[in-house]
Amino acid sequence: MTSTPRLMRTLMVGAVVLALASASTGCGWFKSKTKSNYSASRETQPLEVPPGLNLPDTSGATALPSVASASGAPSASGVASDITLQGNAATNYPRIGSALEGIEGVVINGRAEALGSYDVTYQGQNFLVRVQDSAGASRMIALSPDGRILTRGPAATLMAAIRAKL
Repeated sequence: MTSTPRLMRTLMVGAVVLALASASTGCGWFKSKTKSNYSASRETQPLEVPPGLNLPDTSGATALPSVASASGAPSASGVASDITLQGNAATNYPRIGSALEGIEGVVINGRAEALGSYDVTYQGQNFLVRVQDSAGASRMIALSPDGRILTRGPAATLMAAIRAKL
């Protein structure tokens, strides 16, 4: 009776050794020894652009804004899209809040001092008034809910009113 467990143990050890040996060689026994010639096939050649096919002229495709409109100068509607203020954003944030509270028709829905922004509603439009540091000064802008800078409408009117109060 003692030979049966010894025989089972020997068979188990042999099976484990066989499994380890076959795992280390992978499927090398079943693979073909010849390599496929895929690297020389025409489909893997790099793409060649035919001569005469050049990039189209895109010089007039997109009109870039002038430097003046990017620096707080009045836009086409005559209202500045952003206002440059003296001092940093941290000192101008409470000043803008005081100015907003003093303008009739402005509802401050929320304040985020860490972001330097006020969520306001003015003349039926909801947007952010944000102040941020910019080249030794601070910049005040109005942002739509999708992140676009607002340059006309109630936002532009409110920006002009804030500028007048500061």
